[in-house]
Amino acid sequence: MSVPGPVWVLSPHLLVAQAVTAALRSVGVPAETRRWESVVDEGGSPVPVASRPAVVVAIVDGVDNSAVVGHVEALAQPGDARVVVVSSPDTSTQWGGLLSNDAVDVVTVTTSVSQLADVVHRLTSGTSSMDPEERAALRTSWAMDRDRRRHVRDQLDSLSPQQRRVLELLASGRRVAEVGVEMGVAEGTVRSHVKALRAKLGASTQLKAVAMYHQAYDARGGAGLVPRPRGAGEDPGDDPGDHPGRDRSGEKVGAGRR
Repeated sequence: MSVPGPVWVLSPHLLVAQAVTAALRSVGVPAETRRWESVVDEGGSPVPVASRPAVVVAIVDGVDNSAVVGHVEALAQPGDARVVVVSSPDTSTQWGGLLSNDAVDVVTVTTSVSQLADVVHRLTSGTSSMDPEERAALRTSWAMDRDRRRHVRDQLDSLSPQQRRVLELLASGRRVAEVGVEMGVAEGTVRSHVKALRAKLGASTQLKAVAMYHQAYDARGGAGLVPRPRGAGEDPGDDPGDHPGRDRSGEKVGAGRR
């Protein structure tokens, strides 16, 4: 089965894109690696090019954040290429907001090269590889997650400016003593602020309060393309980590159906 036109493979991690490109070419897909910044500019707008591909394979496992979601959305505007997003099961919910667009499919990181190739073929023929119920379920999960974030933001708005600053610094990875130095106050004062903000947020621990901050603002990945290192103030369970290209050679390409 042929694909009408090139298939662009891109990832914030170039080596991952190159590995998946080679894997797809081995099963007959006319894949071409593209650097992320050559396709989407810093503002999230598509870079003008002479021709557009039939399909874009965007590998974002481990770097899913609001900025990357916006970049991929820009690639899937009406009349542009169809897009398959390769994400991890833990973060695929973030892509539910794009699934009202039939030109976007979301797959996860556990399927073979041949299955990813089948997704590409389906998209080029104008059909989706996703089950309608699966697509609807992911959209529903995304909407529920969006509402939870809004609720947490409302809770964060109840914090005083000092409490808010303490939480922001903890979320950036600073320890309590470092927060005190940064704010020019005693460590005991910082701990009092932590106790008060935990009470307002209904957080049983400092780590849970920090996790709420990350949940509200998608701070895990920030505004950039690569997640920042986990800091001392973060909840170890809040960041899935940076682990693209689980298997960069052979059978698996780090992409699969949900």
